[in-house]
Amino acid sequence: MRFEFHLKDMNFYGELLYLRNEHSMLYKPHNPNIGVGILCGYYTELGAICETGEVIDFSGFNPQLTWIPMAQKMPKSQRGLLLVHIDTDKPLTWFKGECIEYDRSWETYYNKKESCVCIGKDCHILDTDNCIEFANGIIAVLRGNQLVSVWAKIKEVESLSR
Repeated sequence: MRFEFHLKDMNFYGELLYLRNEHSMLYKPHNPNIGVGILCGYYTELGAICETGEVIDFSGFNPQLTWIPMAQKMPKSQRGLLLVHIDTDKPLTWFKGECIEYDRSWETYYNKKESCVCIGKDCHILDTDNCIEFANGIIAVLRGNQLVSVWAKIKEVESLSR
C-alpha cells in the first residue's frame, strides 16, 4: 500500500468529534461516498472512496484511556488531496464496505491543552516529511509514499445531539 498527495487549495467543512460515551471519533458531517476503511491503530480508520482512492474521512473506535500524553502541537501543513493505492500503478480497487489493515500497532497520543491527537508509531516529524491536511483539521504525515501518522484536531462531546 502506498500513499500520494496533490497540493490543492481546498475548501473544507466539518469537524472531528470525539464521543466520550462511545469512545469513538466521528467526522461530521458523514460523507456517504466512503467505501473502504484503512485501519490505523485500534479501530480508527481513514475512509476512502473506492473508485478513486481519495481519502476523505477519519473515524472509529479509540478509547481515551489508552491515549498517551504528549506536548507536541499540530504540525504545519498544506491542503491537498490524499490518495491511497494498493500497488504502484493502479488506483484503489477494493469493494465498498471493506476494511484493510494498515498498521494496528499505532498508538494514540494526546495534547489535551491543544485538543489534538496523533495516531502513529510516534509523532516525530522530520524535515523531509510531507504534512497534508486532507479534511478539516486532519493531517496525514507522509514519509516518502508511506503514511507515518495522522494528526487531528478534536472536539470532545459526551454524545451526538439528536
